[in-house]
Amino acid sequence: MNWLIYSTGMNNYDNQLWVAHALSDEIYQIISKNPKGCVHSIFNNSFNLSFGNHLVHIGGVENGMAPFGIALNEKHAQLLTRQITANQTVFWDESSNRLVFTDEISLTLTQAVSMNHAIKSKMYNLHNLKNNVQVVANRLLQNDWRIGLAETKEDQATIIHYLINSDFANANKDNVMIQQLDTLRKLASGHESINAKTVFDYWIGRGLGLTPSGDDIITGICAVLSSFEGTNKVFLEQLKQYLLEYGRKRTTHVAFEYLIYAVERKFHSHLIQMCDVIDQSEGPKISHALEEMKQIGHTSGADTLAGILLGIKAAVN
Repeated sequence: MNWLIYSTGMNNYDNQLWVAHALSDEIYQIISKNPKGCVHSIFNNSFNLSFGNHLVHIGGVENGMAPFGIALNEKHAQLLTRQITANQTVFWDESSNRLVFTDEISLTLTQAVSMNHAIKSKMYNLHNLKNNVQVVANRLLQNDWRIGLAETKEDQATIIHYLINSDFANANKDNVMIQQLDTLRKLASGHESINAKTVFDYWIGRGLGLTPSGDDIITGICAVLSSFEGTNKVFLEQLKQYLLEYGRKRTTHVAFEYLIYAVERKFHSHLIQMCDVIDQSEGPKISHALEEMKQIGHTSGADTLAGILLGIKAAVN
């Protein structure tokens, strides 16, 4: 599925009417239950709305879509972002199918194409997968990539070497981060001796930002377990139970939202694309998918890729 091609549409700037071109298929369920909301958080070119306990992300379609997203033309998303303010009231007008903000700003959903963010499970090509794991690892070692949990370039190199080498953990038993990563791998592999709550207590909410690095890594693991046939799905159930009981106390609202969709096997469109090509032989597709992942947050793209490599290490190797 091509997430990038939509008609640009027209906006009536005088009346502050904006046009959405795509939306996640979860959106109407969210706004019909809680039609009144507010602006939750604002970024450079996008923003989140809050309806009840759920978020709706609004941004440019060129930047991909969250599983709880609404997408506009990129330029229009930038302009709309500059017009709204934190905590501004917004409500869904069902009769006109618009999100109506104060200050006479409105976003029509009538022309928006509904997108399904559920990842499709597939049989993977092991040979291509192994080659592409090395491609991803080599890209993460470049200077313009940063894993959030790594304080230095040496730390980042150590983490990546662990992700692609089977005996690395045994040779680095004094490295706390490597041992914690290996415990997370064992849980994802289905080791019954590992206490799920202890592992999630360590990782959920670990790191800085609206989506902490630990959460992004776990999202990457979930994507692999959801995408590949024959992998252990117990991890997803363990994570779901943990999130429902402890999640909102452990991490940010935004990170919780991505994780609660991940356990239902629904992900950001860039992550779906990455999992779709990770076992394909065509180099340009991998390169394009990596560049898309790089655009997700400050370190979220790199952290999620580290999670993908850890998921592959747990489920395949």
